[in-house]
Amino acid sequence: MLNGVDGVESKQYFAAPKLPPALTNASTYKRLLNYVAGPVLFVLIGISIYNQLAVQPQLGTQWQQLLQRWQQRPGLLVAVLALMLANWGLEARKWQLLVSHALPVPYSRALMGVLAGVSFTMLTPNRTGEFLGRVLSLPDGSRIRAATLTAFSSMSQLMITLLAGLAGIAYLQHYYHSTPNWQPILAYALLYGSGMALLLLLAVYFNVAGLVRLLQKWPPVGRYTSYLQAVGQLQAAELWRYLALSALRYAVFLWQYYLVFVLCNVQLTVWQAVAGTASLFLILAVVPSVSLAELGIRGKASLFVFGLLGGSTLGILAATGLVWLINIILPAVAGSLILLSVKLFSKTSSNHP
Repeated sequence: MLNGVDGVESKQYFAAPKLPPALTNASTYKRLLNYVAGPVLFVLIGISIYNQLAVQPQLGTQWQQLLQRWQQRPGLLVAVLALMLANWGLEARKWQLLVSHALPVPYSRALMGVLAGVSFTMLTPNRTGEFLGRVLSLPDGSRIRAATLTAFSSMSQLMITLLAGLAGIAYLQHYYHSTPNWQPILAYALLYGSGMALLLLLAVYFNVAGLVRLLQKWPPVGRYTSYLQAVGQLQAAELWRYLALSALRYAVFLWQYYLVFVLCNVQLTVWQAVAGTASLFLILAVVPSVSLAELGIRGKASLFVFGLLGGSTLGILAATGLVWLINIILPAVAGSLILLSVKLFSKTSSNHP
């Protein structure tokens, strides 16, 4: 059960004095939430996943074609699955290191929290619910602090996405600006908009301690800055480490996409695949989406980007669907199962940082 740090909360619980009736009733409500909310979330997430699969056109035909191709290249499929495990394993390690500034978290719990976060993205737009699934795996007294640290995990990954995306768009602009479907206005909007966003994020990321000190002096929010103390203690060497882990995870993405293109018979060179995938990630990062339409948006964006490079429509859509299935749906199913064991409230909780 994910109900706190081993050996800490249990001691507090057994040492606690007899609770008054009001608190006893509150504990009853907590138990109801713990044992009802988990199964309800599991059902909602399962329905969301089913709906996303059910609305896909010609799903059975595409599935049969993919199966035939996979039977011919089983080693590639195994490699793609292994890279999925590496992807989320690296993210779990990064999150574990960050959350350790609030409380020690075993790697196994960090991995379960990350998978639970993936399942929550199925219910929220633009993956905004990911942090909620993660912090639910932690004791409720530390969740606010963990949420602020989780934001830095997302920020470091977004910075790498923007940087690589800028390089990818620049590559396409240089070599494919004369193709009929090239959109120069979109390309320049992505280049300049992403460049400005990257500079802003860099300024915040590497100056977070100073920003926390400034917020402490601002009366309206000063009383809440105690929740940001862990973020303000991040050192430059640690921030670079998180960026390095994000870059390594991004490299796993790129390699995985290339293998999927080979598996789905999409004829691209390595550089085309890398530049196109980096551009695709950038577009997906800035385009608003909701979970029920995510695969459709991925498909449209993939056709736009890789269509410029000469990839076949069926192969592009098959590759997009396969990556979505392996990287999102499989972890989301695992995360929804984990949520069945998550307690929204531990037996005792500390609401102070």
